[in-house]
Amino acid sequence: MSPKLDLGKFAESLGWAKAGVSEPEIRPESLRHYDEWLKHYKGAGLEYMERRKLERQSPKAYFPNVRSILCFGLYYFPGWAAGPLKVSNYSWGQDYHEVLKTKLEQTVLELIKVLGAFEYRICVDTSPVLEKVLAAQAGLGWQGKNSLVLNQEYGSFLFLGEIFTDIALETFQATLNATNRCGTCERCIVACPTGALEDSVLKTELCISYWTLEHRGAFTAKTPKWNNWIAGCDICQEVCPWNQDLIPLEGVSRLEISEEDIRLGGIHERVKDSALSYVPKDAWLRNLEHVSQETGKKTEIF
Repeated sequence: MSPKLDLGKFAESLGWAKAGVSEPEIRPESLRHYDEWLKHYKGAGLEYMERRKLERQSPKAYFPNVRSILCFGLYYFPGWAAGPLKVSNYSWGQDYHEVLKTKLEQTVLELIKVLGAFEYRICVDTSPVLEKVLAAQAGLGWQGKNSLVLNQEYGSFLFLGEIFTDIALETFQATLNATNRCGTCERCIVACPTGALEDSVLKTELCISYWTLEHRGAFTAKTPKWNNWIAGCDICQEVCPWNQDLIPLEGVSRLEISEEDIRLGGIHERVKDSALSYVPKDAWLRNLEHVSQETGKKTEIF
């Protein structure tokens, strides 16, 4: 009998920070949590989270031959946002969707060398999968009170990707669940200026990232107040104890956005290779106007 593959060590040799294997089912507690979130917290702009609900809740509905789900985490911490207009640090480098897809394809090729040919489907966060749930099931970390996957070594700074496979689960060494180490800490909950967090629940319609990135059209009476964040928000990560000693990656430049970039139409050139390339021009203008109103700084919008 061949020895079981240690996916963590195998993935580390390919440049991944963490990896583990999940069973091809979502556990009942996570299914209940997701149903509650859809019912009470997802917000009006995230209807797409319901459209493929069956596939998200049942990996076999998405990939019928799935027998194991290989989960990977890529460390990406580039430093903290600063300046009069803040941009979430997940978007500073090359678009992570493309980075992850390329790395997952390379990983498949290396796995084939070891295990032989197999059926697979590569997933990033645009796929109808509950990637944070799967990452936790695979032992990459635990879902913290800010709803993100946290890891003792890498904090909340892991881009997540998955390979759905028809490889038997028993082919791999079992990975243990990570212990939830948030304890009594509520720094993220207290620090969120809009009150968007409860224990492990994100109330979407209060989230700065939702309003700046996902909401389409004009802001409404429900739009909360905030300062400085023009695209995304890192506040709940900035205050997390598990992120305090992280070492920034070298060679990742801060993505600095100016009012001129937005007002004069140069914004899409600035973000064309980043994960913010999908944000329309009118949303940048809208966000800038909101920030200028909340900070009391007059900004010309035309």
